[in-house]
Amino acid sequence: MAFSFESPENNTRHRCQARRHGDWAIFTCPLCPGFERRLNLRDGTMQTKPAADPYVLHEGIFVPTGLEQTYSLPN
Repeated sequence: MAFSFESPENNTRHRCQARRHGDWAIFTCPLCPGFERRLNLRDGTMQTKPAADPYVLHEGIFVPTGLEQTYSLPN
């Protein structure tokens, strides 16, 4: 199961990096220090630490280890 979030085409967008820690998929932005979005893979809850610029939209994808070949990842 893959989880992703995307923003509209007309806004500034930053691609986040994803990693897993326990039940959480954690997305961080290499361009916005402090930004973090966590998605609980067990219950679907989300927590976000906002970026300094609220108009930058963040997007990312998390694909579990071993399933990388089953999903088409955007460039």
